[in-house]
Amino acid sequence: MAQRDFMRELAQEIEDKKSGKRDRIEGINDYQPRSRAAEEPVYNEPEPAVPEKPAEIPQEEPEAIAVPEPDDSVFDARPASYREEELQKVEKPHRTLKTPVKIGLGVGAVLLVLLVWWIFFAAKIRMPDFEGKKLSDVSAWARQNKIENTAIVVTEEYSFDVPADTIISQSITPGKKVKTNTPMNFTVSLGADPEEAVDFPDLRNMTSEEIREWIAENKLQKVKITTQYSTTVANGEVISYDLRNVDEGSFTRGTNLTIVISKGEAPAGQITVENFVGRTAAEAENWARTKKITLVKTEVYSDKDPAGTIISQSTAGGQALKEGETLTLVISKGKGVHIPNLVGYTEEQFEAWKADPANSVTVVPKSVYNDAPAGTVIYQSIPAGSLVDAGSVLEVTVSLYLPRLETATDEWIGVNYFKLENYIDDLNTRGARIQAGEYGAYAQRVYSNYPKDTIVAISCTNTNQGVAKDACERPLNLDARISYQVSLGPKEEIVITEAAAASLSAAQTFCNSNGLNCEYVMDNGISTSVKIVCSNGINVVTDVAVQTFVSKNDKLTVYYRADLEPIQEMENNTQPTPTPTPTPTPSETPDTSNTPEPSETPEG
Repeated sequence: MAQRDFMRELAQEIEDKKSGKRDRIEGINDYQPRSRAAEEPVYNEPEPAVPEKPAEIPQEEPEAIAVPEPDDSVFDARPASYREEELQKVEKPHRTLKTPVKIGLGVGAVLLVLLVWWIFFAAKIRMPDFEGKKLSDVSAWARQNKIENTAIVVTEEYSFDVPADTIISQSITPGKKVKTNTPMNFTVSLGADPEEAVDFPDLRNMTSEEIREWIAENKLQKVKITTQYSTTVANGEVISYDLRNVDEGSFTRGTNLTIVISKGEAPAGQITVENFVGRTAAEAENWARTKKITLVKTEVYSDKDPAGTIISQSTAGGQALKEGETLTLVISKGKGVHIPNLVGYTEEQFEAWKADPANSVTVVPKSVYNDAPAGTVIYQSIPAGSLVDAGSVLEVTVSLYLPRLETATDEWIGVNYFKLENYIDDLNTRGARIQAGEYGAYAQRVYSNYPKDTIVAISCTNTNQGVAKDACERPLNLDARISYQVSLGPKEEIVITEAAAASLSAAQTFCNSNGLNCEYVMDNGISTSVKIVCSNGINVVTDVAVQTFVSKNDKLTVYYRADLEPIQEMENNTQPTPTPTPTPTPSETPDTSNTPEPSETPEG
C-alpha cells in the first residue's frame, strides 16, 4: 500500500482555505485508525541466545565465542501493520447557533465591555474655566477631585495686562472631562515685568496727583511716597526724590524710588522734624536746642550702623512737633561684643577667643590656686550671654591648680620662719587659704644647733589626708595647715654668781662682759639691791642663787633699788645704758638735739 503524504495534503488544504475553495481544514479528529490486530497474528521477537560460559582452563587462553550475525529475515517477517497505520476520515455533524442567540450574545459582550470601560477607564471630572482666576482656585479644585500632583504643570510668565498670580490660560478646554492623572498645564501671570524700562519724568514739575497717576499707569512696584512740612516748597509739590543705586536713564518698573512731597508750612507753634536717620547725634542735639524740642537718646548695638549714627526716630522726618515735645532717637553703639560662657575654657581655648578680632574687649587676667586644672577659666566678671561695648573690661580668673611647698629635700629646715610666713602669705593672696604657724607639738621652741628663729621641723596636715606628714604633700590641698618648730639657737650656759647681783654696776658689768641681753628696770620694792630675772618663755629665774645657769639667748631683766647706798654711788659714777649708742662715722655729724644735759639723770 502506498503511503500518504499528510504534510503536503495539509498545505494544499490551507491554500484552498485562503482561496475560498474550502470552508475548513480537516484535523486529526476527522480520522480514526483502522486496526488490523484481529486479521494478522501478533509477532513476538525471539530473545537472542546467551552462550554458555566456558570452563576455565588453567594456564590456557579461553577460546573465542562466536556471536551470530543478526538475521534480517526476522524483521522482514513482521506484518505490515507493525510498520505503518492507515487513517480513515470520520464524518461529524456540524452544530450551528441560531441567529437570535448569536445577536444576544454579541450585544451582551458589548455592554460588558462598555461597563468595564466606564467603571475603570472613562474620564468623569469636568474641567472648569480657570482663566482670570487665582492659582489657589486650581489648587482647591485639584484637592477636591484628588487630581494627582504630577499631572499639573504650572508655567509662569510676565504679563502687563493680567495681575500677578492669575491664570492666563489652560491646556484643557473648559467643560472637557478629565481623569485624575490627565496631564494639564496652567500658565500663571507674574505681573508686569520689573526689568522693563520706564521713562522717568520730571518729578519736580509734577503734582502729587500726576505722580500717582504715573505710578498707576506704569504699574510701578517699588515707589514710596512720603509727606513732610516745608517752608520753601509749596503744598503738593516734590521736595526731593531718591533713586537707589541707579540713575534716571536706567529706571525700570522694579526700581526703588522714594518721593518726598511737601505738605506746606507747619501750623503755627509746630516744628517740622528733620530726618536724622543716618546722621550723627550731635546734629540732632544742635537742631533740638534751636527748635526747643526735648531730645531723648537710646543707644543700641548695631552690626551695620557705625557708632554714633542715628538708626531711627520716634517722629518721622517731615512730621510736626510742638515746642517742648519730645523726640526720641535710637543711636547706634556700634557692633557689640558677645560674651560667651568662658568658665571651663582651657588656656588654649581662651587664648583663641581673645585672638578673634570680633572679641575686642580688654581682658584683665587674675590667677589663683584652685582645684581646676592649670590654665582653666574659673570666673568671669561679665555674665555669659551679655552684649558689651568694644573695649569693655573683662576680668577673668584662671586656675593655677594647687600650691606646691617644696619640703621633700628639707628646703625650709634652717630657714628663718619669717621667710616661710612671707611665702605662705603670697600663696594666700592667690587663693591658697593655707595656715602656717607654731601649732601643737611644734608650739614650743627648742634649743638646737640651728640659728635662732630658724625652722628645725615642719609638717603639713592636708584636708584630704587628715594626718600630719614629715614632708608636706606636693601639691598641697587648699586649706592645708603647716606647722613648724623654731630654734632658740645653741644653748651656751653662763653662771650667774652672787657678785653679779651685788650692785647695779656689778650687774651691768656682768651683762656686758658676757654679751647678754639685759634690760634695767628701777624697782624700789625689791628686797635686795639688785634682782636678776631670766625670762625665755621656758623658765623664769626669780631668785639669784650662787650658781644659776642661763643662755646667751636668754633675756635678763635687772631690777635695782635706787634708795641703797651702793646704787647711789654707781648712779653718780656710771649711767646704765642697756642699748649702746653706735659711734657715728667721721663724715657724720652726731644728732645732739635729744642728748640730755650733763646735769640730767635717768627717769626714776
